[in-house]
Amino acid sequence: MQVDIQKSLTIQKELADFIVNCRTERIAERLIEDMKYRVIDWLGCAVVGAHYPQCDIARQTFTRFGGCAESSVIGSEERYPAATAAMVNGIIGHVSELDDGHRKAIGHPGSVTLPVALALGESLKVSGAEFLSALIVGYDVYIRLGQTVNPSHYAHWHTTGTCGTFAAAATAARLMKLTPKQTCSALGIAATLASGLVASFGSHAKALNVGNACQNGIYAAVLAKDGFTGSPQALVGEKGYVKATSSADSLQYLEQPTEEGLLSDTAFYKVYASCGHTNSPLDAIFNLIKTHAPQANKIAHIKVETYRISVSLTAALKAGNEDEAKFSLPYCIAVALTFGQVSLAEFQPDVLNDPDVLALASKIEVVESEEATARFPKRQARVTVVMEDGTTYLQEVMDATDVVDFPMLEQKFLHSAQSVDRQASQEVLAFIKSMDKRGDIAPLVAYLKKIR
Repeated sequence: MQVDIQKSLTIQKELADFIVNCRTERIAERLIEDMKYRVIDWLGCAVVGAHYPQCDIARQTFTRFGGCAESSVIGSEERYPAATAAMVNGIIGHVSELDDGHRKAIGHPGSVTLPVALALGESLKVSGAEFLSALIVGYDVYIRLGQTVNPSHYAHWHTTGTCGTFAAAATAARLMKLTPKQTCSALGIAATLASGLVASFGSHAKALNVGNACQNGIYAAVLAKDGFTGSPQALVGEKGYVKATSSADSLQYLEQPTEEGLLSDTAFYKVYASCGHTNSPLDAIFNLIKTHAPQANKIAHIKVETYRISVSLTAALKAGNEDEAKFSLPYCIAVALTFGQVSLAEFQPDVLNDPDVLALASKIEVVESEEATARFPKRQARVTVVMEDGTTYLQEVMDATDVVDFPMLEQKFLHSAQSVDRQASQEVLAFIKSMDKRGDIAPLVAYLKKIR
C-alpha cells in the first residue's frame, strides 16, 4: 500500500482534531449508556484481578519509585503519579481475561482506556460526562486502528498493547484538553512507544503489554502538552506504524471520523473467562450440550475445526497454570463439558490438576479450517463429538454470538465484586448508571480504595 505524504499528514491531523473536538452533546445516548456498563464491567474485572500474584508484583515494583500523589492504585492506600496508577491498574483490570474486547480490531479497548481515564479523571477532577466521552473517543481510536492493521498485525503484535497505546493517548489527550496540534504530536509519540508481542501470551507479560500501553499513552500526552513533538507521519506514513506492523491495504477506518460513526458499542462483552479465540468453539460446545447433553465420560474423541489464529494460539493442551489454560482450547472445552461453564472457578489449581478433565482434554484435536481462516475476523468453528458407542454430534457456528444484556452485566459485576462490601458495590453501581449527570467521579475513585 502506497500512502502519499499529504494523505498521511491529513489522516493523523484529522484524527487528532476529532479526538479534541468530538462534541459530547452529539454522542448518541445509546453509546453513553453502553459505556456506563463498560465501566461497570471493567470494575468487576479489576476486583477479581486485584488478587492475582502478578498484580502484587506489579504494585510493589511500580509504586516503590514514589512520585507525585495524583491517582489511586488499586490495593494501595497511597496515591501515585497518574502514569504509575494507569500501569498497575491496567495490569489488574486485564489479568482475569473477563474484560470486553473487539472481534475485528482483535483486542481489549476497555483495558487500555479505563485505567487512563480513572487515573487522569481523579487527578484532574473531571466530570462524569467528560470521563465517559473520553472513553468513547479512546475506544473509537482503538477500534479504527485495530481494524486497519488486522488481521496481519496480530500474527506477531499484541493489538491491545500496540493499538492500545494510541487509544490510551487519545483518552489522555481528551481529558487533558490538549490542542489538536498537541494531540497530533501525542499520536506521533505513541507510535514510537507502542509495543507488545503475542509471544507473551500465557505469561505475566501479556498483562504487562496492557499496563504499558496505559502508561505510555499518558506519557505521550504529557510530553506533547509540554512541547515534545512527535512525527505527523508516524501513524500512516511510508515509514509509519501501520506500514511497519501490518500488510494493511486500506486506511478507510482511519479516515474522516465523525460523531455519527463512533464505534465504541461494537466491542463485545466477555461471557467466558478464557481467551477470546476460544469463544466460537465454546459457543458450539454449549449449543451441543443444550441439544444433546453428551456425557463427558463417554466421549471418545472431539475434533474442532476453526480459523488459523485460534489454532496457533489455543490448539495445545496446556494446564500448568491459569494463564496457560485460558489459552488452551482442549482444556476449556473439557471443563465446559465437565462443569457446564467456563468461569474463573474452572482455572483454579484443583481443576487444573483434575485427572478426569485432563483425560478428556487429551481427546480433543484442534485443526485449521481453510474456510474459517478465509472468513476471519468472523469467528467460525465446527465441533464434532464422537461418543464411545459411535454416536456423532456436530455443531457449527459461523461467528461468535456474544449474547449479553445490561442486567446480566450488573449480575456479572456483583458476582465478581463479592470480596467487596455489598452495599458499597450497589452504591457504585448506582453512581455509574447516573455518572453522566455527576460533576466528578469521586465515588468511583473511592470504590477503588475498597478493593483488596
